[in-house]
Amino acid sequence: MTTQFQVEDETGRHDELAQQIEEALIRVAPLVTPTTGLDLPDGVNFSIVTVDTARATMSAATANLLHIYRGLVPRWRRPFITLSSAGLLRLQHRRTQVLCEFLVMAATTTVPETEESVTTVVPEALHHNGILTDNRYLTALVFHELVHQVQNRASRHRENWIANQAMTLLDAGGINVLEEGHAFWADQIVSRELYGTPVDVRDAPTSEQYRNLTRSRTRPTVDEYEAGRLLVASAVETVGLRSFNQIWTDHRMLPTKNEVAEARNALASDRPTPPRRWASRLERTTSRRPSSAD
Repeated sequence: MTTQFQVEDETGRHDELAQQIEEALIRVAPLVTPTTGLDLPDGVNFSIVTVDTARATMSAATANLLHIYRGLVPRWRRPFITLSSAGLLRLQHRRTQVLCEFLVMAATTTVPETEESVTTVVPEALHHNGILTDNRYLTALVFHELVHQVQNRASRHRENWIANQAMTLLDAGGINVLEEGHAFWADQIVSRELYGTPVDVRDAPTSEQYRNLTRSRTRPTVDEYEAGRLLVASAVETVGLRSFNQIWTDHRMLPTKNEVAEARNALASDRPTPPRRWASRLERTTSRRPSSAD
């Protein structure tokens, strides 16, 4: 079945942006499977939204995760989950104004009713992050989020993991590093193929408001995206794409805290070396099978 692309402008004010996103999707979609070894979903959905809608979408996604998690834990724990959920959602709602207007350019979530992925795009955040200054940045961003939709299809929106490891819903740890690192690893490969050099959206010229905001915020000493990219690149190089992609259906293959920590330490060192713990474990537990995807 041919993948259907739907780009919706819920704001009614960004027709040109919607067209740019659709053109980027058409351009990069054929590169997803050759790069990742994963199939596109039947439908790819992008939605241009206001800051308020983005906030509501993030809150709804968290509420849905909490609801699923509550159903998975023993009955005696459920009242505690319900009690803590309200506080967590209030805290998130307070934080999301700044996140959605300045920091989170796009976010891929699951629509509970259809179990499809949707990427919400916030024009204000694109502006403050400089994404609209060069079509290369927008293309790289679109491909990155498209990979997240592909990941969701492969892991059945994490259902393949949470049935045996429910806590991954709320304390994703290595899953977040895996998913972001995998998408970053892939978008760097594709942007190099398209433009001759990797395109990192974080290199785009940001607005003065963005710089003033981030100047006062504490930044992590280690780049999670880059650490995740190192982790994924080492694993793929060691076991090949076909064996690596077994991870989307097997929670036992997820990187552990120690394996993620090795990637962070490798990135923070003066002379970074590829992290080996996770790759070595995958090599021991999977058989490398020659394929065109490797």
